[in-house]
Amino acid sequence: MPEALPDLPLSNLHSAFMNALGAGSLLLEAEPGAGKSTLAPLWALDWARERGQVWLIQPRVLPAVTLAHRLAKLLDEPVGQSVGYQVPFDRRAGASTRLLVMTPGILLQRLLAEPEMGGVAVVMLDEIHERSVNQDTAWALLQEAAVLNENLQLVLMSATPDEALRRQVDQSLYSPGRCFAVSVDYCPSRELRARPEPIAEQLLRALKQAPHWQEQTVLVFLPGWREIEACREALNREWGNLAVFCLHSRVERAEQMAALDPARGRRVILATNIAETSLTIADVTLVVDSGLTREPEYEQRTGVTRLRTRRISAASAEQRRGRAGRVQAGHCLRLWSASEPLAPQALPEIRRTDYLPMALRLAHWGTPSEHLPWLEAPGTLALSHARAHLRRWQLLDEQNAITPAGRKVAQLGTHPRVAALLLHGRDYLIASPWLLSLALALHFDLAAEADLASWLSLACDTYRREKSWRLQAQRWCQCLAVELSPAACDDAVPAPLADKLAEVFADRIGVCSATGRYRLNSGISVEMACQADWALVLQISARGQGHGGVGLPVNLTEARRRALAESEVSLEQVGQGQRRRWVQVTRYRMGGAVVDENRRSLDDEEVPAAVMAHIRQQGLTQLSWSRSALALLVRARLAHQHELLAMPALDLVSLAGAFEDNLLAFLHAESDVQCLPLQQALAFYIGYDLMGELDRWLPDSLVLPSGRRIAVDYLGAHPVAALVAGEQVPAPVVSAKLQEFFGVDAFTLPAKGVPLALQLLSPAGRPLAITRDLGYFWREVYPEVRREVRGRYAKHPWPEDPLDHAATGLTKKRLHD
Repeated sequence: MPEALPDLPLSNLHSAFMNALGAGSLLLEAEPGAGKSTLAPLWALDWARERGQVWLIQPRVLPAVTLAHRLAKLLDEPVGQSVGYQVPFDRRAGASTRLLVMTPGILLQRLLAEPEMGGVAVVMLDEIHERSVNQDTAWALLQEAAVLNENLQLVLMSATPDEALRRQVDQSLYSPGRCFAVSVDYCPSRELRARPEPIAEQLLRALKQAPHWQEQTVLVFLPGWREIEACREALNREWGNLAVFCLHSRVERAEQMAALDPARGRRVILATNIAETSLTIADVTLVVDSGLTREPEYEQRTGVTRLRTRRISAASAEQRRGRAGRVQAGHCLRLWSASEPLAPQALPEIRRTDYLPMALRLAHWGTPSEHLPWLEAPGTLALSHARAHLRRWQLLDEQNAITPAGRKVAQLGTHPRVAALLLHGRDYLIASPWLLSLALALHFDLAAEADLASWLSLACDTYRREKSWRLQAQRWCQCLAVELSPAACDDAVPAPLADKLAEVFADRIGVCSATGRYRLNSGISVEMACQADWALVLQISARGQGHGGVGLPVNLTEARRRALAESEVSLEQVGQGQRRRWVQVTRYRMGGAVVDENRRSLDDEEVPAAVMAHIRQQGLTQLSWSRSALALLVRARLAHQHELLAMPALDLVSLAGAFEDNLLAFLHAESDVQCLPLQQALAFYIGYDLMGELDRWLPDSLVLPSGRRIAVDYLGAHPVAALVAGEQVPAPVVSAKLQEFFGVDAFTLPAKGVPLALQLLSPAGRPLAITRDLGYFWREVYPEVRREVRGRYAKHPWPEDPLDHAATGLTKKRLHD
């Protein structure tokens, strides 16, 4: 360790940090500028001197590489000695490396290869608040690895951790940051002929409003590559001698490193959210923030990933603003209106990701998903669908355990579909090298903008230009023990090979409709340059609201269509009275059409198990919940949220397991699939004693001051699926006439810590006001309400002092009769 490390705000925590290591998992919460990514890894390295390696996990490639260089420089060594890094297609580490910086994907590969993590003393997950699916998965698995290796120390580092993180660690440390004052101005978009102002023009306009901006280093946050190119062209056109650098994965590493180098002098850096955290650009004093980010969003229903541009969260906006105040006071220009609200945090990626890679990793790890300590558990239905695909590709067996072929996927380092393509087509690679072109095009998500031959020719051209493509192909060839280079497509695809490809793309077999588009089971139609009744849709790209694709024609016999079709099992109740019976219907679909159907009447004793299978397939969010069952679930979650009662786990995964154990006892041949006994099963799961306490503290009805009993609305107008999933836990509401609350200055639930909203209605039942503080309403709001409505409802009492009047729902005449 060097004698003197930089003096940063985190320096005051050195002793506390060193004492915490070895005493359980640790959350290091440090504001921007505190120095957590600089000091904490080197402290951990010093602590682990005789214990083993330190692994530092950074969520993105460029921050991982630059951080490794910065830490090595502090040790006065070149990177690759004591401090090294490993990122996709790049590794600088050796036998003497003791601090290894890596990305989450690399960590997961190494973790699956050696779950005990022998020789590793500390794993540090930096920027854990970003909640990528790989970070979430790594954290869940690492907690189990720490059980296998009791000497393994886990450290989470974050600027803005949430409560779920704090609950899952043994210890927490906090450090303030060091950020100079950063002033903020807003420069919203102008409407030009009813169209939004192009972002490049908005950037030029914003810069011209900033005094002396050309004398500073400017960091511009943009959503993606298209906007970066447009802004670079606009800047060069307006100021030809301006030094402009880009931070994006498409840019060569040398330019990215140059953008970060203060020795380059005053410059403009155009970046995506890659520069939001971890990367320190010391001389930036002006930030221009578009307020936008573009992220992939996987649609579970269609299997298509769309790049969506959306407004950033308030947390991200604050991170970006702080980039201007690292070395001196700075300024931030925001390209949106000051009145526009921002969501507090971005949603975790686990809610909008392709589950196939995660499902295979979990099978490789071995612990059932529902038993892992997730920050947010994966959706059971999406996970079930992913496992079905993996079973079809023979990467999982019928018990969802990983197969030898499934283990091979980790070595190939690609998406399970691409791995299945390579593994099932291995015997055809030499004779049909275009399969390698296809695998590369899919792995690197080459846009589907041409026919198959042109698309694969473009893949071959890209292979010759891009080093990463060549390295990936080399890795595959070594793993599969073949030697070949990518090639364009053959004119004819051998029938056995076409059959293998049909197995890999069985969920993407489309039938040509009257419009010329190919319809898939997912319900989408894909436009392709393909002339055949049936085709494999090898690649799908979003085109506006529609879809384009690349297709391979196939000939499918009726028997083959049945074998490749996706099956779905449903339950139906047919007949009336004593002739009513349950029927299990199995439909086989391909191209969105039913190619076969089987119907089987169930015996009475088969019904409970069949209903449970139906629930598993549908998922709890898709069931018909009664309002009383939903209200019970929300009340129980409120009790847990406010720590009123020691409730059993009520997340979606735990509920699914609870219903497996408890619902079966309430099912019989007379059960109705549209009216399942969910409330009874949930009450049984909660338990008799807790149900009594729940009814006491969060009752389903209350007695108003007027003496009338009224229901408490725990559901609001939220969608059923959101309530069941726990995405919404609404505040309870009581709606009644304003006069029914006269005479009291407070009206609450028995559970005092749970806020109760009072919707105060007019005598005609129309909302007049909503309040959670009745006393404040009487003092500050009621006089105005009284002036506005007492003439309209003159038959009802409107006293000047509402606290000195009896609560009533009656008119003045009936009140005095």
